[in-house]
This record gives sequence, C-alpha cells and structure tokens, in this order.
Amino acid sequence: MLKSNDQNISTIAKKGWFSEDRLAYISILFTLGMGAATAYALTRVDYLSNDTDFVMWLIIIDALALVVLGTLVGRQIWRLWSERRQRLAGHQLHWRMAVLFGGVTTFPAVIVTLFALFVVDYSLRGWFAERISTAVNESVRVAESYFDEHARSISGEVLTMANDINREAYRLVGKGNLMGRYLSDQAALRNLSDAIIFDGTGQVLAKSQFAFAITFTNLESSWVEKARKGEVVILRADETNKLRAVVKLNSYVDAYLLVGRFIDSKVLLAMDQTRLAASDYQQLGFQQLDLQISFAVLFGIILLLILIASLWIGLNLATAIVGPLGSVIHVAEQVRAGNLSQRVPEDLQLEEISRLGSAFNRMLDELARSREQLVQANTQIDQRREFTEAVLGGVSSGVVGLDRDGKVTLPNATARELLGKNDTDLIGQRLIDVIPEFKGLLSIINQKKRRFGEEQIILQRQNSHLILRARIVSEVIEGRVIGYVVTFDDVTSLLSAQRKAAWSDIARRIAHEIKNPLTPIQLASDRLLKKYRPDEQKAADQFEEYVRIIMRQVDDIGRMVDEFSAFARMPQPEMERHSLLDIVNGQISLFASKDLSLDVEIDDAKHDYATICDAGLVRQALTNLLQNAKDSLQEHHVTAPAIRISMASEDDVIAITLADNGPGFPEMDLGKLLEPYVTTRQKGTGLGLAIVSKIMEDHGGKMHLGKADSGGALVCLKFPIHTTTRDGKVR
Repeated sequence: MLKSNDQNISTIAKKGWFSEDRLAYISILFTLGMGAATAYALTRVDYLSNDTDFVMWLIIIDALALVVLGTLVGRQIWRLWSERRQRLAGHQLHWRMAVLFGGVTTFPAVIVTLFALFVVDYSLRGWFAERISTAVNESVRVAESYFDEHARSISGEVLTMANDINREAYRLVGKGNLMGRYLSDQAALRNLSDAIIFDGTGQVLAKSQFAFAITFTNLESSWVEKARKGEVVILRADETNKLRAVVKLNSYVDAYLLVGRFIDSKVLLAMDQTRLAASDYQQLGFQQLDLQISFAVLFGIILLLILIASLWIGLNLATAIVGPLGSVIHVAEQVRAGNLSQRVPEDLQLEEISRLGSAFNRMLDELARSREQLVQANTQIDQRREFTEAVLGGVSSGVVGLDRDGKVTLPNATARELLGKNDTDLIGQRLIDVIPEFKGLLSIINQKKRRFGEEQIILQRQNSHLILRARIVSEVIEGRVIGYVVTFDDVTSLLSAQRKAAWSDIARRIAHEIKNPLTPIQLASDRLLKKYRPDEQKAADQFEEYVRIIMRQVDDIGRMVDEFSAFARMPQPEMERHSLLDIVNGQISLFASKDLSLDVEIDDAKHDYATICDAGLVRQALTNLLQNAKDSLQEHHVTAPAIRISMASEDDVIAITLADNGPGFPEMDLGKLLEPYVTTRQKGTGLGLAIVSKIMEDHGGKMHLGKADSGGALVCLKFPIHTTTRDGKVR
C-alpha cells in the first residue's frame, strides 16, 4: 500500500542563505570555469615533452568540483530512492520525470561529445594514414637497401680477393713487401680504399699502399670469431663514411683480410636523416594516443558536467510538479487495491489538479455502482463457461472453436486426440495452417456464404489415414460473423467395417457360385482320365497331360474359393491360454528350408510369452504372413532370402515382429493393404493381410505395417496379455 507524501513536497533542500541549491549553482559555475581553463591548457601542452603536471592538477581540481556537484545530485537521488523504498505516492512518476528532464539534455550532449571525439580521431587517423606511414617506411627501406647493396658488393670483393691471396700464398708468405704490393694491386683493381692482413692478435702482417694505420687493440672478439668460422663480417665506423669487411685467409695460419671502401657521405647523411625522420614520425604516432586521451578527458569533463547538472535540474523540476500530484496518486493506488471509499481532497494548491480531483471523485462514485453489477455478470459468465467446458469434455466428437479469422480458440480433448496436436500447437493458430485438410470445409462457409457446411476429410498420418466426418457452423450476431464451431467424428473404423462386410458378402456369393461347378468338373476329369485314355502311348501321354492341366487349374480355383470362404466366414475364436513362443517355433519348423533363412530373437529367454488366444487362428495369421513374405522374396529373386522374427514383452503387450530383406511395401497408404482384395503382388488375392487384421481384431490386438531396417517389409502383431478367458475363468 502506497503512503501519502503530502508532507514531503518540499524535502529536497532546506531554504537558507547557503542552501543546497546555491551550492549546486556555485559548483556548476566553478566547474564550467575550470573546464575552460583545462581546455586552454590542453591546447598549449607540448606532447613531445613530459611537462604535463600543471594539466594534471587542473584535471584533479575539475574532478573534485564534479565530485561536489555529484554528491549534491546523489543526495537527491538517495531521497528519491527512500521515497520509492517507503512506497510514497508518486515515487514512480517522480523518478520518470527526473529521468525525462535529465535525458532530454543528456542525450544530445552525449551525441555531440561522441561526434567531437569521432572528428578528432578521424583527423588524427588522417595524419597517420596508412599511405603516409607506408611512404615513410619505404623511404627508410630504400636507404637501407642502398647500404645493403654496398655491403653485398664489398662482401663479394673481399671473398674474391681472399681467394686470390690464398692461391698466391706459396709465393707471398714471408715476403712483406711483395705482399704489400700485391694488396695494393688488388685494392686498386677492386676500387677499394685499403686492404690489410692481420693475425688473431691484431698484428698487421701486410697492408696496401694507401691504407691508414689501424690499431687492433680494441678489435671486438666477436668479429674475429665470426671470421674464424668462415663468415664475412661487415663493419661501418660511425665516425667515418667507410664500409669495411673482414674474412679469414684459409691458406695462412690465423690470418685475416680487412678491406675498406668509401661511401658517398651525402648518401650516408641522407640515409641517417631519413632514419631520424622516420623515428620522429613513429614517436609522434605514439603520442597520438596521448592526444586522443587529452581530448577525451576534456570532452568527458564537459559531458559529466552536463549529465550531473541535467540530473540536478531534472530532479528539482520533477519534485515541483510531482508534489501536488501525491494525493491524487495515493487515492488512485487505494482504488486499485479495491478500496472505493477513498476520495481525493479538492482543496489542493494547483487549480488544475483540484479540478482533476473533483472529476476523479465523481468517477469513483460511478465505479462503485458499476462494480457490483460487474461482479454479478462475471459470476454468471464463469458458471456458463464451466458448464460449456464440462459438456465439451464429455462428448465423443471433436469440437474446435474458431474466431472470425479462423484461429483456434478452444479445442476439446477429443479434438486434440484425433488431430494429434496439443493446446500449444492449436490455440492461437489458424486451423488451415495446422491442419490443411480443413481448408475445403472452411471454404464452404466463406465462399458459398452459408452458415452450415459438412464434408468428409481424410487426414494422412505417415503410413496410415484417418477419415473424419466434419461439420462447421458459423456464429453470427447482428449479421456479423464472430466465429465458427467445427465438429468432427472418426468414421474410419465404421467405413472399414462396412467395406469388409460388403466384401465378405461378395466373397460368400462368389465362393458359392464358383464352387458349385468345380465338383462336376473334377469328377469329369477323373472319368476322362480313367475311361477315355487312348491306347496309343503318345496320344495317351498328351491326353493325360491335358487332363492334368484341367485338374491343376481346378485345384487352384478351389484354393481361391477356400480363401473367399475363410474370409467370409471367419470362425469364432476359442480362447485358451497358450504360449506364443511355442506357436511361433511351430510355424518356423514348417517354413524352414535350405533356401530360406528363418530365425527368432527374444528379449527374455525365461519368458514363455503366454496369453489368452486362439492357437489355430494365431497359426493361420503367422502362416499367411510367412507365406506372403516367402512369395515376395521368391517373386523378386532376392539373394540370400531371410525372415527375422523377434518377440518382446512390455506394458502388458506381447509384440511379434516379422521382417524380411525383400523390397518392402510400396510407397502408399499402408492402411489400405489391410482391406480385402487390395494387393500389390501379381498372384495375390488381397485376402491374406485382411484375414490377419480380422484375427488381431478378434484378439483385441493391433497390427502395424512398416519398413524394416534392412529396407524390407515389417509387420508387427501386438497381443494384449490376458489372464482370463472371455467367460471369466482364471487360467
């Protein structure tokens, strides 16, 4: 329950010479001044030096000023939070208005700040663009390439010269003057400034004519070590423009050749200047982040100032507006809680809110009178709804309520079961989207402008189908359709029973009409064979063959008639307790042969799979299935034909599954194969599966057709486990 805040209208700041309002204004002005000073200082900072202490002190002072102003705003936010925690009337409106006033000024400030940062960043990125950076780096690379080219050149010259000296070692060893002249000739030939031979201790063994005096007291040992390993060591004296190379002379004992060549000093100077300029450019690039941070700090200070000032102004404006509304909000919360006796005071300071209170009180009087009427009406509606749901839940037909757009509003349990959907799949969805087969039924109402329609609908469900007799009625109020009611019944079993009864009568009549002349034909064939057999052997053989053909055809017709008779007059099952496993094993022994693989898999070796059944009819069903499978395998010439029979017991049901490795059932509605005279085999009568289906119905079981894992046909017979016969005797 919200509390009234009539006494908390002016609790934000106590009035006085040095109030929080005055302190806030002073802080805002001081922060503005310090922000301007900081911005001026940032524009005068040398970012290549470390003299930034003055700017840091300015930033610290700015931060302290913002902390003071933020503390004042925090006190107001804390008071606002206290109002919310105490659930004072108007606390939500107070908060929203404060956020609104602050957000109106904060959002543009944030956008402008981000845009300014983007402009600064974009400008700096232009200064240090990839093309400029690439140009600087490439200039350094060109200068270094020039030096590397001279290094490779002098490296080749020193190796060639060392080979010549090694080759002439036999006549130069021990002859210092001759070796010096030879070095002078080699240096002049290869455009070298000097050439010196020295040993590992640094003693000069020979030198060219124009070679300067060189001391090797400070010669780095790493150079000698590299040369001793056969490497060419390239040296450049920092104080000269000469490039040197050192290599070991293999024909001498611990002797090394040092040559030198002058490089254009202007080129070296340009190369050093290029490197220095590139280094300065990179250093300036590193200072880019400092510059970005400086501008970010400046813009951040301005942004924080605007944010905090906006919040402070927004909170004060919100308090001035929300205070008088506290009483109205408090009464409104009382009314929302159900207390219609509360009234708004009509002597408020603001005239507009006072008039609002008067109108609000008149509305409360009218609301109190209407409340009792609504309670009575809702009670009647709830009673009618409960009655309707009870009626729909008890009917055997499927009932679905639709709105004017064809969306499902209320399906009963039967409808969910027949359609195979739950409430989540149906409610709120268009019926023709969930079950497209109902499109024709709805078109009867929509296109023909009728209030009633009826249609037979066939629902395809994987390998089976469901036949529904569906009806639709439109709900019309004042000439406007507000919804529809769809009802439907499952007539699949009824139509199937009608077809079976019709075919049973036809089979009985056909069997009667065909069987009558078969007996005289059979007797006449026997008499022809016995009395009118010709004496001549050849003619007798032909005569006997023709008579045998007649007799075989008569036998085939007789077997067909027997199947008609068996289907037309199925015997009443005699239920006794039998082991289905024994029955299956008995039938396997009849069909097992070397040309057909038959095996049985059971899930429990200790289970006898016993139930109440007619053993003869079960054998007949298994015989029909095994014979059909065998004929199909032979008809399609399947290599290594095999039939696998598996038995399992679960949930008070014994399942016998037969699967072969043939081509399997065709792609069609497999439920139609259980109807009489429907077959896919050339010599089939279409009664085998129908008889098996009838036997399973008599046993209260189910028959399922499908596809085996091997791709062949699969038939599953599910027998319920009974412990008593139909006469009620315990077995």
